Amino acid sequence: MRTIRTKVYQFSELSESAKQKAIEQYRNSEHYNQHYFDEIIESVKAVCELFDLKNGRAWSDIRTSHIDDNILELKGVRLYKYIVNNYWSSLHKRKFLGCIGDNKIIKHRMSKTHFYDMSKGARVNSSNFIYSNIQFENSCVLTGICYDDDILQPVYDFLKRPDLSMTFEDLMQGIESAINKTFRDTEEWLNSDEFITDEIEANEYEFKADGTRF
Repeated sequence: MRTIRTKVYQFSELSESAKQKAIEQYRNSEHYNQHYFDEIIESVKAVCELFDLKNGRAWSDIRTSHIDDNILELKGVRLYKYIVNNYWSSLHKRKFLGCIGDNKIIKHRMSKTHFYDMSKGARVNSSNFIYSNIQFENSCVLTGICYDDDILQPVYDFLKRPDLSMTFEDLMQGIESAINKTFRDTEEWLNSDEFITDEIEANEYEFKADGTRF
């Protein structure tokens, strides 16, 4: 029997070539990142439900053939008014201002449902949250996840600056393209050196000098 001593390194201690080897090994191994795509799918489901869209074999395959032609052909000002009249309240939410504690507004967030009054060291319940009646925002309005924004971006762009030649069907095709782009961008991000480096450092993996996982 013999004992072999091996020096181990944190990722930050590796040479640049060893770091790249460590990154490549991580990229080529199996890691559970499905939850990112599950979140995209939840946003897709919410958007499809909102606009009464159907899916083909893939979540990024959007079908509109069941929608009345009179709606699909709406364009310009008529399309703008149709979206505002039918979807504005779903596409926007009242802007959050803070919450009431001892007759003053507190803005120290503790979690999604509670705020923390730092002056008293006490939690403030969501029943005391304050929302504006005149200011609105459109961040994560459907599922609370950022993918809502990515997929709905064509609609927000249209509302901000209506294209008089764009039809409702064109807008739904824009959503389809946005869904494809969201899946593609997420896949690229999960395989990027930056993401992988963050994952390696967060998990405090150790390596041999050449970048091989210890």
